[in-house]
Amino acid sequence: MASSRPGRRWLAVGIAIAATVFAIALLGIRSQIASAGTAAQASRARTVTIDHFAFHPPTLTVGVGSKVVFSNTSGVTHTATRAGSFNTGHIRPGRSVAVRFSRKGTFAYHCAIHPFMHGKIVVQ
Repeated sequence: MASSRPGRRWLAVGIAIAATVFAIALLGIRSQIASAGTAAQASRARTVTIDHFAFHPPTLTVGVGSKVVFSNTSGVTHTATRAGSFNTGHIRPGRSVAVRFSRKGTFAYHCAIHPFMHGKIVVQ
């Protein structure tokens, strides 16, 4: 009878390599989110770029009546969603969706597909 131990050994090595690669990727995403930066001012930007599983800038300040364009430059589909306020729907890679903010307030939002992604629009 042939022994199946060498096959199991390779399976264990493969699982260990896959777990290591996943852990490294997860740390990379986390550092991208942590280094995303601070708030942008209305005079400088009215676009939120979605990349590396984060909204850039994480906080955007605009004036009443401003249009904010959510632009997905990543390789996967995302949303920008605030229940009861706005929902961009699915934004495929390379696509953009604009949302007009007609009243003052702070609008925290997230990606409905990737709920760990958060952002905020401050309307003054």
